[in-house]
Amino acid sequence: MPSRVHPIDVPREALGIMTARTLANSHPTLLGLLRPGLDVLDVGCGPGTLTIETARRALPGRVVGLDLNPEMLAAAREASPPGALPNLTFLSGDIRDSGWHEEFDLVNAARVLQWIPDVAGALTAMVAAARGGGLVVVLDYDHTLARWSDPPAAWTRFYDAFLAWREAGRLDNAIVRRLPALLEHAGLTELRTIPQVTAVRQEDPDFYRISGTWRLVADSRGRQMVEAGWLTDAERNAAVAAYTAWMQAPRAALTIHEACVLGRRPGGRRSRG
Repeated sequence: MPSRVHPIDVPREALGIMTARTLANSHPTLLGLLRPGLDVLDVGCGPGTLTIETARRALPGRVVGLDLNPEMLAAAREASPPGALPNLTFLSGDIRDSGWHEEFDLVNAARVLQWIPDVAGALTAMVAAARGGGLVVVLDYDHTLARWSDPPAAWTRFYDAFLAWREAGRLDNAIVRRLPALLEHAGLTELRTIPQVTAVRQEDPDFYRISGTWRLVADSRGRQMVEAGWLTDAERNAAVAAYTAWMQAPRAALTIHEACVLGRRPGGRRSRG
């Protein structure tokens, strides 16, 4: 696997699930840090849903959403056309090529570094983009701890292959465990780790948004796995079908483990974040 994030084709269903996210239901730590006047960089902004909410809360501060995927950026710009929010800009690019130097009070990456083999390089660029006294905030998964109640065999086979495929591509399945050391090595201080464990059952209002995310992983990332020889297309289709049926089961439940790790760049005037 190349050292850059490999963009995927984004089904409309995926955009629907991602745009159902809010800071409150998917990134509460960032929500608690935002203040009017903060300059914020959102790395891997996706369809821009959280970036747009960030921009509204940070007014009049400058907010930049950065992503490599053209479909995601098109959705973000459709949701907030140029000029709709005077402080918001969406840009195409890789954080490692950005060249920003001490321009932002807060630099955020949510569920992004899990897809970058060169995590250290991405963090170095994120820290460089933060002003002295500014914050770097990273939210990501521990995929090894994800659990589904009575999962169908086709899904278990898929998920085992998913973890093996990621590992072979030098993607860290438990990246949140390494993030504190990586942020410290990148020069950050005042490190904090905030666990974010999400457990939902079939009757919960958020169940379909959260469980549906993983159905889409099987559909979209599963296609990449088929191309790379980790699955057959029949196995991918079986996993999607079995998981879709599982989502309708009255006792369906899943638990996802994430953590938000943040640190402060030394020097300068302490930001308001």
